[in-house]
Amino acid sequence: MELKDLYDSYCNKMAQLHLYQRAMQDIAIKELEQLFKYEETTKRFSDKEELPLSSHKMTFRQAKDGKHFIFGFKANSLEDSKLAVSMHKNKQYQWLLAEAYEEFKLVVERLYAYAGFKNNNLWALQDFGNISFEELKDKEFDWYEKQAQKKKDVINKFRKLFPKIVTAETNNALKINLRLATVLIENLRHIIVHKGGIVEDKSEFMKLVLDKSGLKNNGILDKDNIALIDRYFGSGRYENTIMLMEVAMETKVPLNIYINVFDHLTGYLMAYTQLIYDSLHLSINENK
Repeated sequence: MELKDLYDSYCNKMAQLHLYQRAMQDIAIKELEQLFKYEETTKRFSDKEELPLSSHKMTFRQAKDGKHFIFGFKANSLEDSKLAVSMHKNKQYQWLLAEAYEEFKLVVERLYAYAGFKNNNLWALQDFGNISFEELKDKEFDWYEKQAQKKKDVINKFRKLFPKIVTAETNNALKINLRLATVLIENLRHIIVHKGGIVEDKSEFMKLVLDKSGLKNNGILDKDNIALIDRYFGSGRYENTIMLMEVAMETKVPLNIYINVFDHLTGYLMAYTQLIYDSLHLSINENK
């Protein structure tokens, strides 16, 4: 197992997630185009009562007698259908982001495993568990990987090993606090998986993210940091909902230009991974 193989494998997995996101975007665009075409063709009937575009009855079979029980019914208008397409796309983006964070967590663990595998001195003594250094000679990469998976907050281990990573978290060409970004995505993932992508209290969520990022500053919350977190939530009735859909940009030219929010968030994870990879690569080469 080579260091570059670990990194390339991660990049390939992330590339596939990006392809899934683009496929979902294309599907949503086509569905919305169909709905807008339908709207245009029915405008001449605007003086009449609008009929539901679709009706849905939801049932399940009861255990006691096998009969169908109706537990839901929904008649969708044209506007309901447009909203459903957008919200379904957002839900898909949420799960792709959750998967992207899982890949990030996995590659960080694998990179830490590689660090110990190539240079035992890069691991703290307790990382090895109940084993003698003599026994380590026979251990393959898989053993180190299993040990790394048992560790909590492996990122902090890299931050202690390579102080330049800590510097680059705030001093980088992206003009963003990468530590805050990765902690934010970690907690967005938690809300997506466990709370359906909706926070109960956004203010408390923000405080939690800033606290875990070391940015709480004795209770004084930086407006820019708050704005960064709030950027990934909706407004109005969706102010507590994680929103990852594309954001349209105002331009002077008649082009559909937008910010790909999913690309931005996953890009922060990949940028941080690259910081770790580069630091580890340099360290290993210096000790050859």
